[in-house]
Amino acid sequence: MATPIRVPALAQTSDELRLTAWLKTEGEQVTEGEPLFEAETDKAELEVEATASGTLLRCLAGPGETVSIGTVVAWIGHPGEDIPQAVPGVSEAAATARRVPATVSPSPGVSSPASVSATDSSPRLPATPAARALARERGIDLAQVTGSGPGGRIERRDVLAALDSASPRRADDGTTDVVPPHRRAIAARLSRAATVPQFTVSRTVDARSALARAAGLDGVTLTHVLLQAAAVALRAMPDANRVWLDEGPRFLRLAHCHVGLAIAADDNLIVATIPEPDRLGLEDLVLTMRRAVDEGRRGRLSAVFTAPAAMTLSNLGMFGVDRFEAIVDPDQTAILAVGRAVERPAVTADGIAAVPQLDLALTVDHRTVDGAAAARFLAAVCAELER
Repeated sequence: MATPIRVPALAQTSDELRLTAWLKTEGEQVTEGEPLFEAETDKAELEVEATASGTLLRCLAGPGETVSIGTVVAWIGHPGEDIPQAVPGVSEAAATARRVPATVSPSPGVSSPASVSATDSSPRLPATPAARALARERGIDLAQVTGSGPGGRIERRDVLAALDSASPRRADDGTTDVVPPHRRAIAARLSRAATVPQFTVSRTVDARSALARAAGLDGVTLTHVLLQAAAVALRAMPDANRVWLDEGPRFLRLAHCHVGLAIAADDNLIVATIPEPDRLGLEDLVLTMRRAVDEGRRGRLSAVFTAPAAMTLSNLGMFGVDRFEAIVDPDQTAILAVGRAVERPAVTADGIAAVPQLDLALTVDHRTVDGAAAARFLAAVCAELER
């Protein structure tokens, strides 16, 4: 019997995602675990893997369509195998799919990869995923872009060059640009965040132990140590590892102590979930964070980096920032803002000496965490850093 391919729960904050491109055509062989289609959540663009092996019999949704979690978007089976008329729990579109044999031609009204326009980033065009994503965001037709990569492959820089040449110029008071989708998404989330009652507690911590830990292994930075300290504090205070849900209202208690990591990209801000960093050795954490940052900056986070997290770490110390306060994500409970380590006079066991110190600012959703709890949580972070 043919196997339905359903939309997985990829988005932390939404029950819907946007299908952007099919990576296989109808009639093509598919292997379980192989990327099948691309989808866009409220945070990133992802490749969704096939959950079965066989022939892609039919695609039920086309690029640009918004689909709900659990919706059947394709069928995989044996060549010529019939597609069931209905499957329990599928969407209306999937339930009414006609019982027809597989064919290499696309379904009526549904675009397969072979029929996707260049603007929709057809896989037939030699282009990197980052270039395709940027072209979709800015409405650039890849067919009009000259590739500078190997074999004429279109790179992200080529799309940027095309954008620059196509930008309207005004001689008087500047230019106007259409706000791209990722900036609109950020604006929408920040507007939602403005409705969350939040407050900030701050503390200065002796950074000598944390810096020594970071210096102990090649590739380890203060950010890795901070991620582990935040996860340790979440594990010690389960009431901080939950998020407010308006429906009910209720608290969603998270099963894992994941920590979000704010990643700066070109004109973008991505939050990647680092899975339970306190249970990873520093060497493993370096590799995990490196992969998350690379995927985040390419706008293509894997599902493991989009899991729910109660808090995010935002470290601007590498930019020379001493201290700052951040805004809580509307679907989280806290954000820890960290500046650079600054040497200041301090009283030590040997008298007054210059000691590297960190300024930490913890901003929390007051609906979930009160002042005393926030103070205890920040104290737990500091205790771990000074350990």
